[in-house]
Amino acid sequence: MTRFASPISALIICMNEADMIGPCLESIDFCAEIVIVDSGSTDATLDIVRQFVAEGYPIKLLHNGWPGFPHQRQFALEHATQPWCLSIDPDERVDDRLRQSIVAAVEMANAGISGWYIRRRDWLKGYGYAHRWVLHNRLLRLFRREGATMDVTARVHESFGVSGETSTIESGVLLHRREISVEEDIARANAYSSLKAATLVEKGKKPGLVRLVLSPLGNFLKFYLAKRYFLCGRHGFVYSMSVMIYSFATEAKLYEASQGSEPA
Repeated sequence: MTRFASPISALIICMNEADMIGPCLESIDFCAEIVIVDSGSTDATLDIVRQFVAEGYPIKLLHNGWPGFPHQRQFALEHATQPWCLSIDPDERVDDRLRQSIVAAVEMANAGISGWYIRRRDWLKGYGYAHRWVLHNRLLRLFRREGATMDVTARVHESFGVSGETSTIESGVLLHRREISVEEDIARANAYSSLKAATLVEKGKKPGLVRLVLSPLGNFLKFYLAKRYFLCGRHGFVYSMSVMIYSFATEAKLYEASQGSEPA
């Protein structure tokens, strides 16, 4: 596979990702352009990026103060020049089969396909990458640059949208490796649930007792049973419980906001 040959702009937003960004960049050396938007790294992130530039990687390094996830991704998209874009985070890597699938999808250039969903395989602390029979989440990460949009009203779990037909890449996965403790995971769930609840309030979403009771349980069952995280043993149980905690916190904060308090 020829390096830097595929007509793809990889889009990366980052801040203080010295431990993660190197393997990420190595995994996307098939892209003709790599747009990196840094929002103020104080660790060795920028030094590592410059080393890759010196090695010939087609990196466009940009600096932009943190405006929130969706606006930062939109900023990266606006500086892309290739016909296709691959949105990837610093803690993700493209595995070998996915590399081949992405290159093939772009070369095939089916005029009816505007975007491709990619499955992401998460890393569970103490276990490793989730069991291969887990039904990994599908994310729209590969898409045509022209016509791509970003919902800038979403404070978290933002994603690019396309107007045309989409399909799913079935061979290969994004490897998502960020080893965090239960304490860090719960703290992140608390922070993200505040952002999610605030977005729902802005969109006029009303709380409901049924959702408050059933949504957390439903999300736990979805991940633990339907997505088969039970195959990962107690680690899969903890992961599914963290999803449940996030869901409950979001619904509870939405209810709290309806009583006149801001989500926090």
